[in-house]
Amino acid sequence: MTDRQRLQAMSCGFGLGSFLFAAGTVLVWLEVSDITVNAVFAVGALFFTAAAVVQWRTAVAHTPAGPPRSTLEFNLKNPDWVSAVVQLLGTLAFNVMTIRALALSEGRPTLSQAGVWHPDHVGSVLFLIASMVAWHPIARSRRHRLLIGRSKWACWANMVGSVLFGISAWGAKPLWDGSIQSFTASNWGTFLGATAFLFGAIITLPPRRHSTAQSG
Repeated sequence: MTDRQRLQAMSCGFGLGSFLFAAGTVLVWLEVSDITVNAVFAVGALFFTAAAVVQWRTAVAHTPAGPPRSTLEFNLKNPDWVSAVVQLLGTLAFNVMTIRALALSEGRPTLSQAGVWHPDHVGSVLFLIASMVAWHPIARSRRHRLLIGRSKWACWANMVGSVLFGISAWGAKPLWDGSIQSFTASNWGTFLGATAFLFGAIITLPPRRHSTAQSG
């Protein structure tokens, strides 16, 4: 698989996952059943994980041969690899929580605020860390080297999306009466965060005629 194909696969995976997360929130507003909404979120999380795996494999492929020492030690000094691994762990956390929400929603025909999946604190924090590390010049030069002038926009989009998912996680905190802390913050955080991730995925689609110049 070429760098262009990898970048295209990542963009499509993250884009489809983001679209489904946004669509799931719209279904919440339409008061569709828990099981339908959670199924949409679960599939979206799977697309995120598939894209994150490609991103990690790309970081491995871009890692130059290191000195004869521990591979892990060498990779931990590679911001592109670190960002990719943390991002992958974040998507796996979302996989666990979306599948759990889907399993618990079986048999509930109506919408429940507390029963619908929302970005959790663990996944959101991991996403934020990955987004911060991705700003490193080495990470950007390796990950976005086929892009011209769009690397910073992609980093900003992912950073904003991570922060908004964190707000959603705060709003989804369960309360003693079975409701959540802020239905508005949780759902708008998910929708706007997914929209930001979708924007980031779209602008990282490789151009038809690419250049290996340093991205801006």
